[in-house]
Formats: sequence, structure tokens, C-alpha cells
Amino acid sequence: MSDSDQQQTVESLSSGIYDNLITSIIQNIVAKETAKQRLLNARYPDIKAYVRDDLGNLDINGNPKSQESSKYFTCKNCGREISANRFAAHLERCLSRGGRR
Repeated sequence: MSDSDQQQTVESLSSGIYDNLITSIIQNIVAKETAKQRLLNARYPDIKAYVRDDLGNLDINGNPKSQESSKYFTCKNCGREISANRFAAHLERCLSRGGRR
């Protein structure tokens, strides 16, 4: 057997081993993920996938995003209407001052 024949044999063997390893790894991953998905479908049969909206008009559940983002709450201490995103800060100030406003 010449050196070139031996080199080709080594290359073909190593290529075959590599292909078998990659195939085994991929099959293992697919089998695990398929089993996981079947288990999830058995536990939660009505599960819905998240919605992807490239325009940004829908949230992850497929509902349209509300245009009015600020909701207002009435402070029970001073009676003022406060935006929801500022309500915690307002309560901290309002209650620490003794409700002077």
C-alpha cells in the first residue's frame, strides 16, 4: 500500500467517523426535543405559541397594544389622580409628608 492510498484511507475513515458522530449528536438532540414537546403538549394541550409582529402593533399574545399607556389612579390619602407609572413614588412622598398636598 502506497502512502497516498494509506492517506486516502485515513481521510475516508476519519470523515466517516466524523459524519457518524455529527449524525448521532443531531439525532440525540432531535429525540430529546421531540420528547420534551410531546410532554408539554400532553400537559398543556391548549398552549398557544407567542406571536411575532415585525411592525410592533401586537404584543406577544397577539393582542393589539393599547394606545393609551398611562392609566390613572386616585390617591386615597390626598385625592389626586396620579399616573400608574408614578403612583409608587407619589405614595412615598405623600405618606412621608403626612398628606400635606
